[in-house]
Formats: sequence, C-alpha cells, structure tokens
Amino acid sequence: MSYADHLRAALAEPDWVTLQRLAEIATRLGMSLYLVGGPVRDCLLHRAVTDLDLTTEGDALILARTAAHELGGTWKKFNRFGTAKLILPGRARFAPIDLATTRTETYARPGALPDVVRGTITTDLIRRDFTINALAIRLDGAQPGALIDRHRGEHDLRAGALRVLHARSFQDDPTRLFRGVRFEQRFNFAFTADTLQLIAPALPVINQISGDRIRHELELIWGEAQPWQALARLDELGILQSIEADLHVDDWIAVHFQAQPTRDDRFACWAWLTCRLSETSLTRFSQRVNLARAEAIDLEQVRALRAAADVLGRLNSRSSIYRALAEYHDRSLRVALTVIDQPAARAALELYLDQLRDVRPTLNGMRLQELGVSRGPMIGRILAEVQAAVLDGIIATPQQEEEYARQIMAREGREA
Repeated sequence: MSYADHLRAALAEPDWVTLQRLAEIATRLGMSLYLVGGPVRDCLLHRAVTDLDLTTEGDALILARTAAHELGGTWKKFNRFGTAKLILPGRARFAPIDLATTRTETYARPGALPDVVRGTITTDLIRRDFTINALAIRLDGAQPGALIDRHRGEHDLRAGALRVLHARSFQDDPTRLFRGVRFEQRFNFAFTADTLQLIAPALPVINQISGDRIRHELELIWGEAQPWQALARLDELGILQSIEADLHVDDWIAVHFQAQPTRDDRFACWAWLTCRLSETSLTRFSQRVNLARAEAIDLEQVRALRAAADVLGRLNSRSSIYRALAEYHDRSLRVALTVIDQPAARAALELYLDQLRDVRPTLNGMRLQELGVSRGPMIGRILAEVQAAVLDGIIATPQQEEEYARQIMAREGREA
C-alpha cells in the first residue's frame, strides 16, 4: 500500500476530498503543499487522522485566503508565524485546518518563543520536536503521496522510539518534555537512551517558560486516555517537581483518575492532582501555572474540605452542616466528594448538596422590621437562628417562623 493509500484510509472521505482540492489550488498558485507532523505520524501508525496540519513553501496566507474564497470557507491569519486557520464546510465540528509557511526557527534564549524566518520543507522538518513528528507527505505535484523523511522518523515509529532531532531541543523548548511524555504513554513508546540523558539538564529551563504554557501542556494531559500514567512519568523524570517541589504522583492519584467518569472536567483533574498539597504549596502552584483566580479559589476550597473531612464527619445536625458548607462553591463541593474517603463526611456533603443548600425561611428582613426589629446586625442574627430551626425541623410553617422570631426578640430584649 502506498503512502497515499495509507493516508486515504486514515482520513474521513470529506477530508480526503478537501486535501485534493487544496492541492489543486496550491498547484495553480505555484506552491507546494504538504501534510506534516502529527497527522503523518498517526497515518503511519494506522490511526485515524482528524487534524489537518499543512505547510507550503509558498505563502500560507495567500493559500488560505484563496482556498476560503473558492471553497466557501473562512480563514484567520497569524502574521508572526506566517500561519492561518482555515475553516471549510464539511469538516466535522467545523474543525480548523492549520496552514503554515515552511520556516526556520531560532531561540534567543532557552525557553523563549522562537524567532521565525521562511525556510524550506527540509528546514521546517528539522525544527520539529521528535523524529516521529518530522515527517511530511506531499500532496501536490507529480508524485502526490511521497513521504519526506529526512530523520528516520518512520524507522523510529516502527521501533517505538522517541528521539529528539538535536541535543539542545529540550532547552530550546522545554514544553517538548511534556509532549514527549504524552507520546510515550499514548503510543507505548520509550525515549531513546541519548534523548533520556538530555532531560535532566533541561529541567532548570522549565523555570523560564510562562505559566500559561505549562498549564496548557498539563491540560493536554487531561485529555489523554490514561492521564495518570503521564503524570506518574512526569514525576519520575523530575518534571513535576520543576513546577512545584511538593508535587508528587502516587497510587492515590491513579486510583482517583481511573475511578471518575468525568475526566473531561478540567477542574476536577486539577483538584485530583493538587488537593493533598499544603495551602502554601497549592497557592504557589496555582500562581506558577497562572490559574484563573476563580479556579485557584475553588481548588483551595477542595483542599480545605478534604483537610477538614474528619471534623465535617462529626457534625450532628443539619444546621451545623449547613453552616460549615454554606460558603463553599458548588463546584468545590461536588469535586470534594470525589477526593474525600470518609463515609460520614461524604454523607454530610451529599446531604447539603441534595437537601440543605437551598433551604431558606419565608421570613425576611422587611417583615422583621414590621415586627419591630431595628435595621442592623440583629436582623441577620434572627434570620440565621430561624433558618437553623427550619433546617433542624424545629419549625415548618411561616407562622411558626414568626413565632420563633418573636421568642428570639424577647430573649434578646431580656439580655439587652
């Protein structure tokens, strides 16, 4: 079977047709066109290809604009890297097609974003992270379907080997460490011995990349079929500790990732990774990966709930459970249920979420003022006591609420 046949078998039929149309347009414009990187890798592994990453030795922006016009789509350009996203009808979920001009990259310092100049398909492939991604299939010209493999990437695919293309690869871009671990676990591959030796010297450079880039790489791990294995490997290689020294992965994390049906919940994944950190370590971690403030607050709530599980499990009234949990956000409470093992604490959380959180007395501050209570903190104290009585089943009707409030007012009057 030719590479073109492999590619056609790996693609949905509409995508195959789209590539043929794009190749025709590129040829008419006098441009080359290649499918590059991950899609070629997946094709050679006989996996379905859903991403379309294309590159041309011509001008990707002109190609994208022309294709959008002729094929009834839209496009968006990114001038810095000479790239574009092309959205065409017929693509599943309107997934964008990535179009790039072949380029050469240099790095002003370790961990920096690359400086880009136009290049050839040869220079474009050598800038890739691993040999298994330094592959291209030509789509235009006299030999469509020809494989371009300058770095024995197909050989490494067959061997299950992850190999960088040069010795400074991880130092130039430390996010390749995270990607390598993802590929290692996803494909059941292994770093080659020479590549493995390059990891430890690159760990300090992780400190020089932005929190946004680290967060993005971890969130890509959440999308893997077995994210706990990738996390364990990051731990084993010292990569996690380069982000936060107290972060470790053990069987507890693996069990919780495997047991939950909601691994597509990004917040839950963050919580499973971090809920056993100290408050100080969690704050430091959240800041390092630049989590949104709301997400950082809720992660701290999950951590605090887990730490307080013994106390929570000893609460013996509905009103005391309400008081303990009323300030926590629903997301925090629901995810806390997945990390708290004590049955009594879990029961308290479930009771609050299912029955207590929306319980409110019908009595309000305006009615208390009509009953003679002056505006001020007294109103809040009375309403809190009335609510507790409703929660505990001491009172049940609006009339009983008013009578209970009058009793509190009388008591407060005597104590004043």
